[in-house]
Amino acid sequence: MTATHESPAFLGPTHASPVQEGGEGDAWVVETLRRHEPATMHTQHPVVWDRAAGSRVYNREGRSWLDWTSGILTANAGHARAEVVDAITEQARQGLLHAYMFPTRVRARTVRALSELTGFPQSVLYTTGAEAVEGALKISSRHAMARRPRSAAARPSVVVSFEGAFHGRTLGAQLSGGLPAQRDWAPELDEVFVRVPYPGRGEGWNTEVIEDALRKAGASPEDVACVVGEIYQGSTLRQIDPEAARALREWCTRHGALLIFDEIQSGFGRTGALFAYEHIGVRPDLLLVAKGLSGSLPISAVLIGDERFAANVRPGELTSTHSGNPISLAAAEANLALYADGRIVAEAARRGRQLAEGLADWAARLPARRRIIGTMGLIAGVACTSEDGALDPGASQRLAAECIERGLLVCVPSTLGGAMLKIMPPVTTSEDELAESLALFNAAADAAQCS
Repeated sequence: MTATHESPAFLGPTHASPVQEGGEGDAWVVETLRRHEPATMHTQHPVVWDRAAGSRVYNREGRSWLDWTSGILTANAGHARAEVVDAITEQARQGLLHAYMFPTRVRARTVRALSELTGFPQSVLYTTGAEAVEGALKISSRHAMARRPRSAAARPSVVVSFEGAFHGRTLGAQLSGGLPAQRDWAPELDEVFVRVPYPGRGEGWNTEVIEDALRKAGASPEDVACVVGEIYQGSTLRQIDPEAARALREWCTRHGALLIFDEIQSGFGRTGALFAYEHIGVRPDLLLVAKGLSGSLPISAVLIGDERFAANVRPGELTSTHSGNPISLAAAEANLALYADGRIVAEAARRGRQLAEGLADWAARLPARRRIIGTMGLIAGVACTSEDGALDPGASQRLAAECIERGLLVCVPSTLGGAMLKIMPPVTTSEDELAESLALFNAAADAAQCS
C-alpha cells in the first residue's frame, strides 16, 4: 500500500510514564528517539508500543488500545498470532537466520504455498513493497525489450501509472507514484514515467487518456512496458471502476504491456476478498504483495502470472541480499496457512459490512461536519469538515487525539493535508471488538465535535 505512504501528521499527548533514573519509561523512549532520529520519523502520535496481541496494542504499564492501524496493514491476521510466533521461534532454534540466494527448505515451501494460494505460478521474493515495485518494473522492461528489439536510437520502455498513486519511497516507486509532493526530491523522467488520471468509479474513464498522455510524451502504446495501479488508492481510498479496469486489461493485452496491480495494502483479506482484484474480475500479469504476506516480519513478493514474463531477465538481476530471509519466510509460510480454508476472508467480509454500517451511522448524525472518504472491506477513511464541506485537518487531528485518549489507536496520513483518519483494523477483529471500537470512535467524535 511497499513502504507505506503514512507520514503521520500530528503530535499529541505522549501517554508516557515519567523518566526514571536509569530507567527506560515511555517518556525516555520518545525523547531518545527524537534526539537520535530526524523529525521526519516522529510525526505520528507517540504511543510507545511494548507488545501487541490480536487486535490490541499495549504499553509497558499495561494500558491497551484497540488497534485501527494493523501496523499499517501488516498484522491483518492479528498481532502475534501463535502460529506465526511458533514458526519464527522454531526457525530461529534451527540455527538458520540467513541464507542469501542459496536454496532452503523454508524458501521452497513458501513459494509453493504462494502459488497454491494465489494461482500465480512464480514469485520473486523481497523485503519491502518498494523493492517489489522496483522488481516488477525491471521484469516489465526486460519483457518489453524481448518482444520489441530496439535500435540504439529507440525509446526506453515507458511505465504508465496513475495520479494519486502511492507505490513506495524508492526512486522508481516514487516516479511511478502520482503524489507530486512525495517525488519533488527526485528527477523528473517524463519520457519514461507517464502518469494519467486514475480510473475511479463513475468517472467515465477510458483508455484514450493513456494514448493522449503518450502522444504528449512523444511515445506510442508500443513503447509501454507496463501499466501499474491500485484497486483502491492507498493515498485517497478511491476505487477503480470495474468497467475501466476491464478496458485497461484489454488495452494492455492488445499492446503487449504487462498489467501490474499493487496490492501491497489491499491484499490478504483486507477488502473482504483474498485480493481486491477479485472484486472486479480482472486478473493482472504481475501482482505485488507485502505487508499482510507474513503478518509480521519484512517480506514482499512479485507474483508472476506467466513464466514467460520473467524469462528474459538476466541471471542475478532480481536478487537481493535479504530476499527470502529464513525467519521472514517461516512467518510467511505460517501466515499463508491461515488463509488456506477461506474462513479469515469470509469473516473479514462480514466485519467490513459492520464497519461500513457503523461509519454511515456516525456520518449521518452530523452530516455537515463528518465525511466518509471511502470504504472497502476493512479499510476506510473518515474526516472532519467545516460547515462549507471543506476538509478540516485541525478537527480531524483533534478527533485522532480523542480516539487515542479513549483507547483507540488511529493513524493520520500526510495525504489529503492530514485531514483523513485511515481506519484499518486487523481483519480478524471480532464482532464485539469492532463494536467496542466504533463506540470509542463515536465518543471521541462527540468530544472533538469535528469542528
